[in-house]
Amino acid sequence: MDRAPFLFFRVIWDAHKIRFPLNIVGANIKELHVVPEPSHPFGRKGMAIAGAWKQLAEPDMSGILLLDGDVLIDPYDYIHMRAAIYQEPTAAHIAPVKLWPISKGDLNGWAWGHCRNNNFSQEMELNPDFFAFNFTYVPRKAIELAIARGLKSEQFPHVDQFVSRAARDAGIRMHVVEACQPKHLHY
Repeated sequence: MDRAPFLFFRVIWDAHKIRFPLNIVGANIKELHVVPEPSHPFGRKGMAIAGAWKQLAEPDMSGILLLDGDVLIDPYDYIHMRAAIYQEPTAAHIAPVKLWPISKGDLNGWAWGHCRNNNFSQEMELNPDFFAFNFTYVPRKAIELAIARGLKSEQFPHVDQFVSRAARDAGIRMHVVEACQPKHLHY
């Protein structure tokens, strides 16, 4: 049995064009499908994540590991993330992911999917106060606080900000897992 069992969800937009299989030996990955709203790409991401946690989280679960459907990881990324979770299950663990201009809504080049003081840049921030879900572990305390504050009503693209704020408000340490090298395919 894992020392710090956690839920692992791959969050997939049902209307998304990027699709690829993901099977990592030893990883119990569940697919969480998000249905777009009529005003796509806005959708029920907050409701899907909150509902999945409430339905599947056991009392001994330390948190939730989220992998966006347009982010590709390899087995070593999973191994490094799992090691970080086991070492400190009460911290948020963030894999450094490059967000490309199309996903950021600008043409100023890529930026890391985590930052401090809302300053997205190409400089690696090792002490972030914001994370996008790309490949991110959210500890139980943060996800439950976000749910209590109304996560189910949050829609893309504000869900990540909402959960980051809950983690910040709860005093949760945010740790960048530098050994992870996932690839964001939405460019």
